[in-house]
Formats: sequence, C-alpha cells, structure tokens
Amino acid sequence: MFYAIDAVDTLFFRSSSPFDAGVNHAPHSFLPPLPSVYAGALRSVALPTNEADPLKNRKTLSRQMKIGFNGLMVNNNFCFPRPLDTMVTENNNLDLLSLSPSSAGSYPLPFYLSSNRNSLQKEIEPQGGGCLYETDLRAYLAGASKDLICHPLADHYHEEEHIGIQIDKNTGAAQDKKMYHIKMTRPVDKQNNKCSLVVEAEGVSLPEQAALKIGGESKVAHLHRLDKSISLAPVAEEAKVFKLYLATPAIFTKGWLPWWIDEGTNIGSFAYKKRRIRVKLICAAVGRYIPAGGFGLDPENGQAKPREMRYAIPAGSVYFFQILEGTFEDANKLFHQKCLSDYRENKGFVYDNWDRMRYCDRGFGYCLVGRIGKEQGGEVICTK
Repeated sequence: MFYAIDAVDTLFFRSSSPFDAGVNHAPHSFLPPLPSVYAGALRSVALPTNEADPLKNRKTLSRQMKIGFNGLMVNNNFCFPRPLDTMVTENNNLDLLSLSPSSAGSYPLPFYLSSNRNSLQKEIEPQGGGCLYETDLRAYLAGASKDLICHPLADHYHEEEHIGIQIDKNTGAAQDKKMYHIKMTRPVDKQNNKCSLVVEAEGVSLPEQAALKIGGESKVAHLHRLDKSISLAPVAEEAKVFKLYLATPAIFTKGWLPWWIDEGTNIGSFAYKKRRIRVKLICAAVGRYIPAGGFGLDPENGQAKPREMRYAIPAGSVYFFQILEGTFEDANKLFHQKCLSDYRENKGFVYDNWDRMRYCDRGFGYCLVGRIGKEQGGEVICTK
C-alpha cells in the first residue's frame, strides 16, 4: 500500500553533517528524506502485534515491516529523481547522454557517457534538484530520448529560517554564545499546492489516517492511505542490454558497486528463487556519495541511538549491464521495482542474503529496469 505524509507545519530533515549550538550552527533541511526516516515514523502508528512486551512488539513490527518506494508526490503525481545519464538543456528539457567506447586508461568500464552537443556551456542543475513525473519516467525507461521534462524540485517547497538559542537544562536560562540557525522546509508551492512525502509500506497494519511525528524535532504530519500506486509496468524487450535506474539512495558493500559484482571483471550473477541472471557492468552514471546516518532504536534495549554512518550512492544513479546469461525478462523479474542495497538495519553487511534478506526491506536502492535505446547507443553495445 502507498501512503502520503502531509506536513502540518514545517518539516526538518537535516544532513549528516555536524550540528550544534555555537559552532556548526546552520544546518539545512532537504527533501526527500533518506529512506531510513520512514520505518520509525510508521512503526509509531502501526497497530500493535500480539506481543505484550513493548520492546518485543517494536522488534516484531521492525521485522515485519517492508518499505518499498519512497519519495515525493506533487499534484497527485509521483516524482522521481532525474536520471544521471541525462543532461538538462534549455527550458528544463532533458537530453540522453550517449554511450561511447572508452579508450585505454584507468577508467574501469568499456563505455562512458558523453553529450552530442558541441556547446561548452556548463550544465545547470535545476534549483533544489530535478525530478521527473511518472509519465516522463515511463517514456525514459522505454528508451525515449525526446520531450522529457525535468521539473525543479524547489518549485514545490520553500525554506523558512528559524533562529534559536540553547537553554541550560538546569537553570532554564539562555546559554552564552549558543545561538543556532536552521532552515526548515515547508512543502507547498507558491499556489499553496501541497508537496507530499509518499511511501510504500507492507507487512504491518497501518490505519487509513493518523497523526505521526517524523524527522528532526519530531515534526507532526498527517498520514493517509492512497488509492493509487506507481504504474510502471516492466518494459517488454528482448535485447541483451538494459539499464538499472535507482529511484532511492543505495548503500553498497564496495562503495559504488553491489556485492555481487566482481571488481576485477565487472561481471556478476544475481539469483532469487528459480531466477538467475549473469551480467557484465559496462557503464555507470553515479552521483557524488551522500552520508547516510540518523537515529534509530537499539535492538537490545529500545533506546534511541545514532545509526552507523555509511556512504550511499544518490538517487538517480544509473547502471548499464550486458546480459551474459539469462534474458531481459529475468532482469525485469529480479530487479524491477525491487530494493537492491547491501546494508541491512541492525545487521550491517553480514547476513544470510538468500532468503527474505535478499532484497532490502528499508526502501534503499529502489530499482527500475529500462531499455537502452538506439539513440543512446544500445545497438553499438550489441555489436561490440
């Protein structure tokens, strides 16, 4: 089921950079938040299990809860981060970058992405980052290269500055030189249209409507069930190449590479139940890493504690694969609308990943399989 979360006032999702009163005193809020934000917020309003002990109840809910897609919804449209194998042009249109054979050097992959434009002008990223609506993303996954529109995310929210000062807990007086300045997010546009957080959750019973606390400073928000879901059917294709688009950040064992890809050969196999595919990574469009941390509950005593800091590849990253064994249908069954991320909450990177732990259950690495069209160089790969 898909749920929308609407802010009652403002929201605050700060990055993992240090923040305290006095020195690092000016954090920023960002949208959308990391996928790890949703589990705790939803667990607080989920209907309790049969466990009488509150700690056991939380553990059971955490084990049963599965987070899928998570992101933003504007004017009843699901929003997806701009794929990083595209370039923003005039009027916020998108151009696909073409695959070109790489020359000998330290670059580890056989293809790299290049622009067909002769302009020396630097690409301008839309304010707040770019996003695609569902119709444009569907065309992108089908291999379309024209008429794709990138919407500036900053058009759908605005920032509000708040200034405060740290208070001494013992005396109740303001502390000297302990002012702080934070920027909170109000997710509405200039026409007062709401920008909602949206999350796909399964495995636990959630009410149709509820008030919950989410993010920094425990901001109050309104949760309500949606009567729609993402409509991105798998692309029908018989080619031996495909691309994997990540709609949410992912944490991989080898940094930018998932555990099942060999660093030396860039070849790997992925299997689940009776499906198996063997692929070779031929190109990648990966953005700059983002630190993923935050706060969670200690599984032993249920007390809040900081999460381990990990580097995550950003949403919008794209991986290009050549199929060595298997079919495009196998790629769809194994990867499309599945969460591929190596890190597991409270387990790290050490766990049995052949059963229910095969896919991430916290919304990291939500993948969509796409076609590599002729305009992007799909035919060149097949003949190389």
